[in-house]
Amino acid sequence: MTNKIGKKRKITFWTRLGFGMGGMLNSGALSFTHSYMVLFLSTECGLSAGEAALISSFAIYLNAILCPLMGFVADNFYATKIGRIFGRRRFWILLAIPMMVAEPLIFVATPFGFPYYFVLYLIYNVAYTFCTANLSPLTIEMTDDFKERTYLTGYKHLFGNAAGFLMAALVGFGFGTFGETNPFSYFIIATINASVMAISLLCVYLSTWEHTPEEVAQEKIESVGEGIKKFFIDVISTFRNKSFRKVLYAQVSTKLAAACWSACLSFFIVYCLQIPKSYESVMEMPGKVVAIVCTAIWVALMAKKGFHKSWYLANVGCAACIIAYNYFAFGQINGTSTVAIAMIAYPIIFAIWKFFYVGFQYLPDVLLNYIPDVDELITLRRREGIYSSAQQLCQQIAQAVAVNVWAIVLAASGFIQTAGNSDAVTQPATVPLYICGYMLIGCAGFFLLAAVLARGIKIDKTARRVWVNGEEKQFTTKEFDLLTFLAEHPNHVFTKEELFREIWDMESIGDIATVTVHIKKIREKIELNTTKPQYIETIWGVGYRFKL
Repeated sequence: MTNKIGKKRKITFWTRLGFGMGGMLNSGALSFTHSYMVLFLSTECGLSAGEAALISSFAIYLNAILCPLMGFVADNFYATKIGRIFGRRRFWILLAIPMMVAEPLIFVATPFGFPYYFVLYLIYNVAYTFCTANLSPLTIEMTDDFKERTYLTGYKHLFGNAAGFLMAALVGFGFGTFGETNPFSYFIIATINASVMAISLLCVYLSTWEHTPEEVAQEKIESVGEGIKKFFIDVISTFRNKSFRKVLYAQVSTKLAAACWSACLSFFIVYCLQIPKSYESVMEMPGKVVAIVCTAIWVALMAKKGFHKSWYLANVGCAACIIAYNYFAFGQINGTSTVAIAMIAYPIIFAIWKFFYVGFQYLPDVLLNYIPDVDELITLRRREGIYSSAQQLCQQIAQAVAVNVWAIVLAASGFIQTAGNSDAVTQPATVPLYICGYMLIGCAGFFLLAAVLARGIKIDKTARRVWVNGEEKQFTTKEFDLLTFLAEHPNHVFTKEELFREIWDMESIGDIATVTVHIKKIREKIELNTTKPQYIETIWGVGYRFKL
């Protein structure tokens, strides 16, 4: 196993395949657990909706702390013997494999109550953190090539969508064979799911590699106190990176929307559309197929239209589908529609939804692959782990907020929790109304917000290309050199003389006013408002600086 550490190899089809299997974690394991755990605990185990949501949200809040800590530990794990043997990132993926057993144990109806489910879900989420905090950085460590990083990210999302398809089939099989109100159905589904996830993670470990310990600059940490201090400094410093912040704003908004969707979907299906759980998975099959094949479409859209336009399309499309869902749900509530109509409409809308859903999942990952490259120009350190973990931190917080708010909404609706035989209980008429409101405000609202937040700038130095808000801008050689120089030295004030000497060098015979002219032209291309520049700031009487 040690031969995979630092051995730069050619990325083959099998490499992409093995790495891509890591994407099954999100759409496989998590899609089932997040969608059905609260429903299972509140209808089959006798826990209240508040208790079930507390289990979910506490684990998420803990993960919000563990994510950046995991990134920091992984970035510096070559300082340990274990890291040098098994890899600073891949070791944690390997460790997560036996922890997958926690998932089927969650879906066992026991008399142990709240503490039992609390501990198991905590273990399960820690395993998830081990994987997500280290999977994306491997994309960056394995290759510097833009094309290959795009392919690796694409394969990860391809397998994630395939996992969604398999999960839908598995849920349909489990509920259809063993019964929708039989707790054993949940256990069987979770057992098969966990087994597939364990195999997938093993494939990731065996097919990937990392930087060598010699290639990675390791900061010497003398004490625990110093380590904690460096940890907080590293995490905070990521949010000073403007490019990272802008991508993060948009992504967190979509994660809020997706978390709202995941939290209430099973309730929406059962109590609003009144569709049996066993039929739900069958009707989702066309959408799952769409998700598998449409990743390539979004790769092409990203290349042709840029990030901003593609992102806008994905999020507005998701919001429109949420509104369409609720149109038919209100029809059921008002008695103007039937279950048969809902069962026809749901698979059509779901297929359209999955097309747009794949877009908002894929697009931010492409940009985030290159944030550490920009960071390295500034810090001279490779910090893929801390950036990935900072991203996960914000996503976990967003997810926890969505779950907590959902618990409040469900309790306010008058929802009646049960301990088995949930079909015998008639829920109050307010329940579907509250569920629909949560979907419209939480899901559609945050998708629309995300559509307008995706603004920023991306510089690809090797290709000498600059994108502003997803649109490529054309720069002259000197304009590009000047912009890149300023971006590589953020928050440092340079005089006109210094910039003239640095950029024009031996050509610096001439008028120093050319610096001002070039700054003006650059601002016209990258700034939304040249009178209030966001990036290149004028320090009157001194010179210019690039704000980060």
